[in-house]
Amino acid sequence: MADDSLIDTASPQSKLVSRALGLYSCICHLGNNKSTAHVRKMPIVGDTGVFLLISGYAIPQTHRADFKSGDAIVGCNVIVIY
Repeated sequence: MADDSLIDTASPQSKLVSRALGLYSCICHLGNNKSTAHVRKMPIVGDTGVFLLISGYAIPQTHRADFKSGDAIVGCNVIVIY
């Protein structure tokens, strides 16, 4: 389930444009997701049953992280072969 803010830019002071609400079909990725690394790559290793024989990779990029509050702004490019 998701209830996420959609903002105009990666800046934390950016204008709130909308909210992403709902349920999503999930893909599973596995790998070392070091939030201190600016960019990382993780393989897609499976799914929740909706997609058969899915593969690919995800490239999350941390734009901002506040480890004290636990808030982060992360963009993620996902390449999926289905």
